[in-house]
Amino acid sequence: MTYSELELVGDSELSDCSDSSAAKSGWSAGKGVVGAALACFACVGAGFVGGRLTASREPLLSPNANRGLLQVVANPAREKCSSFSDDCFATGCCDVAGVKCYVTDTPGSAQCMKNCTPSETRACVVPQPQTSSVLVEAVTPGTKMYCFSVYMADTGSFNPAARPDELGLLKAAFGKKIGIFACDEWDIFSDKPTDLAPGVPFTAVVDEDNDFHFAKRKETGTWINTGLHTQVWKAIRSDSSGGSTKYKPMDWVVKVDCDAVFVPSRLRTFLAAQGVPATGTPGMYLENCKGVMWGWFGNLEVMSVTAFDTLLPNIEWCKNTLDWKTGIEGGKYGPMGEDLFAQRCLDSMGVRRGEAFDIVLDGACEADRPESQKNNKKWVPDCSMKNTAAYHPLMKVPAYLKCHEDTINAFGY
Repeated sequence: MTYSELELVGDSELSDCSDSSAAKSGWSAGKGVVGAALACFACVGAGFVGGRLTASREPLLSPNANRGLLQVVANPAREKCSSFSDDCFATGCCDVAGVKCYVTDTPGSAQCMKNCTPSETRACVVPQPQTSSVLVEAVTPGTKMYCFSVYMADTGSFNPAARPDELGLLKAAFGKKIGIFACDEWDIFSDKPTDLAPGVPFTAVVDEDNDFHFAKRKETGTWINTGLHTQVWKAIRSDSSGGSTKYKPMDWVVKVDCDAVFVPSRLRTFLAAQGVPATGTPGMYLENCKGVMWGWFGNLEVMSVTAFDTLLPNIEWCKNTLDWKTGIEGGKYGPMGEDLFAQRCLDSMGVRRGEAFDIVLDGACEADRPESQKNNKKWVPDCSMKNTAAYHPLMKVPAYLKCHEDTINAFGY
């Protein structure tokens, strides 16, 4: 979980460029962009619509591209995009996840908007960026996934009953071969030597930088998890030094929180239609919560293998350069959790931001909550209400298993 939910942008703060006779309510979820520049239309990426899983794409064509050249919406780091209150014509992108830049009626001007419905007088086109490239040449990778979870045995909390039963959740999922255990390859890491089952040990990592326990979250009383995760990434990197690591032959790397009910087959369907920047680029990760400045929430972190290959050799640089122990905005929200740290590190390396806002139903993401629950940060999703790849948080074993049963009964695999 991240504190990014504190930065959610309400509908009233964003312009809604929509024709009154055909306006659609709410946000555009999991759809890529709605329009492309002038003579070309944007693609519709894979998404979950109306409770059904869809996976369709139309090619994104720039004015100078050969027809049929696949392109993908790959936003640069948010610092290179425009604030939602500024003209975005020069950048072609906005710094709020899920908000699009659309050309206005004024020539050479564009505005960040939450929605735009084309009409006879409104094209809803995205400007060709002058300072950053949002539409990039893309390839469609496969759907093989290396999945991993991180179990923090020493949480620092004095109230374990209020915390997820991470060990119990992992053992329950392993027993039924669900969650990450249905991925092509998987690993479990921990700060303590522990067994998942007889003869199935976790991979224990050591606090080499002495930062596992440097500070706690005020709201939960648990240790900041960034130090632990950086050692996990280093452990994976160390394994890869010989070229035989599990993740190398995969197409995607997926980190799943222990208390997230995860259905890998559904994510595969989404990824089958997800383009990524072509070979020679630093890759792409998929933001999963819209309406926030930093939309990569830690319950389901999805990145291309190329992005992971970019992250691993730069862990030390990011730890030494990013002021993660203080945090953004002078420490207003406290130290960075691992998801925000990883996102900022990836951004610093030029890894692009893709959009996958419908792959998870997350109580920590305000945009995912029903209208009546927008202010309820303890909201838990009903797993039969939407066909998606993950549900979060389900903190105890009975609720976790019921969630998995409910969603499979409602939608199948």
